[in-house]
Amino acid sequence: MHYLFVLGLVFAPVLPKSLPTNIRRCSKSDPNFNKCLQESAQDATLKLAQGNKDLGVVPLEPFFIKKVDLGNNTAGAVTVHQVYENLNIYGMTNGTITYSEANFTGNNCYWNYKVRGTLIRMVSDYTMTGQLLIFPINGHGKCTNYLYDYDGDYEAKCERYNKKNKTYLRVTDFKFGFKPKRIVFDFENIIDGNEQLSKEVVKTLNENSETVYADVGPAFNQVMGMVWKQTLNQVFLRVPEDELFLP
Repeated sequence: MHYLFVLGLVFAPVLPKSLPTNIRRCSKSDPNFNKCLQESAQDATLKLAQGNKDLGVVPLEPFFIKKVDLGNNTAGAVTVHQVYENLNIYGMTNGTITYSEANFTGNNCYWNYKVRGTLIRMVSDYTMTGQLLIFPINGHGKCTNYLYDYDGDYEAKCERYNKKNKTYLRVTDFKFGFKPKRIVFDFENIIDGNEQLSKEVVKTLNENSETVYADVGPAFNQVMGMVWKQTLNQVFLRVPEDELFLP
């Protein structure tokens, strides 16, 4: 299955940068490196919530994606083609990093971490065609979806490369695992032109939200993994490894 996403921003020129002085740098040789990284990343997420053009960090609150095309899902109770445009995701800076394991010494280059939060709200224009549970769908309009009490499990792998006598990092793989305990869907006009039936369909969706999310969740995770990979690489493209971490 093919997925498409487009971040709707123009980035600043790519020049070597340092981390802002108010962001704590951790020492790779510190026995408590993982705890330091956990605390530093948590603090940096809040400080960079409005973005940073010099670092190539897009605003995180809300996080804007111009277009997400989830392609055609062909299995399960949800066999639809979903496209979301002008997607704003609220709450991505409100989660708490509960676990961190990373190693950037020697040939190692990875960071695994876990996040727990209470609410992600997604507001978007959408189009959806196909079969949703027992309903044939040909909907379009506005949607607002709520994901409550979530756990996130993320794995980033990276590699090193040299540029102008400096060593930089590049994320090669980012796995995004997002598991909400409760989901509330709100799609307007999901049955095109029939407001009453649209309300009934959305009601049925919410009564079966776990089944629906089980089918669409993996596609969402894969797209968000690609988004975060690109976002992290915008920073790594600008900041050499010796500016990210202390020895």
